[in-house]
Amino acid sequence: MMNIGMVFCDRHYWGINYPKGGVGKIAQALADGIEEQGSSIMYKVHLRKILTEGEGNKLKAIGVQLADGSVFHGQTVISNATGWDTFEYLVEQQALPKSEQLFRKRYTNNPSFISTHMGVEADVLPQGAQCLHIIVEDWQKMQDPHETLLVSVPSLLDPSVCPKGPHGVHIFTPDWADNWKGMTTQQYEQKKKEVANALVKRLEAFFPGLQEATLFREVGSPRTHRKFLNRADGSYGPIPSRRPLGMLGMPFNRTAVKGLYCVGDSTFPGQGVNAVVFSGFGCAHSNAQSAV
Repeated sequence: MMNIGMVFCDRHYWGINYPKGGVGKIAQALADGIEEQGSSIMYKVHLRKILTEGEGNKLKAIGVQLADGSVFHGQTVISNATGWDTFEYLVEQQALPKSEQLFRKRYTNNPSFISTHMGVEADVLPQGAQCLHIIVEDWQKMQDPHETLLVSVPSLLDPSVCPKGPHGVHIFTPDWADNWKGMTTQQYEQKKKEVANALVKRLEAFFPGLQEATLFREVGSPRTHRKFLNRADGSYGPIPSRRPLGMLGMPFNRTAVKGLYCVGDSTFPGQGVNAVVFSGFGCAHSNAQSAV
């Protein structure tokens, strides 16, 4: 919720900086730059493990092995997986470093999300509608599943993200993967439909006629996030297990394994696009300086 607060404060005080064509353009620009500099990117491959040599304090990362058996060696390995996945599944069996034991005491997994993407008729949005909204109807329940709704209408800023005419609406709200287990395919699809209908009905208090004006709708559950993001239970990332003493308690990029670095929301400064980009930039800069 702290990151949500930061995003909405940023919106109200300084306005919105939005990449034309959608946030995916940022990743595409980075990928283009990497390839222009002579590097290559492999897509749709699964990592089996991070290769290491040595033991204890002399443990060093020396490369990675893919699911198909391919091996790549390097002086540095940078993991964008969560802290849990990196050290419990990817690093070859070793005693968990003390720093990672401390991380597990301080942080636990956040829930995942229900994401509903919709194409709607333009006239259902009132004149002067804003791009971002947060809806909390009961502050005592704000952290319960489905209670806090986050709504984005990016096509109000950038019409190019939609076909000409309609608007794109994105509704997302926290939910736990455990709430989506043990169902048949039919039950799963029915639950997605019911949950999405309930979310849209609540939004109709602000956008009357939204359900009827819907031209297209696609729903993602915590199971969807787990499948496509390859994260345990589709988690949005770590959350303090007790009241944090600031954000500097989060791990930085270096790990206890020599040559192994971590980036992403398990490292400082935490969750959200701005935060994970900062962690990646900091790690890249540090390694580039070391290589000079």
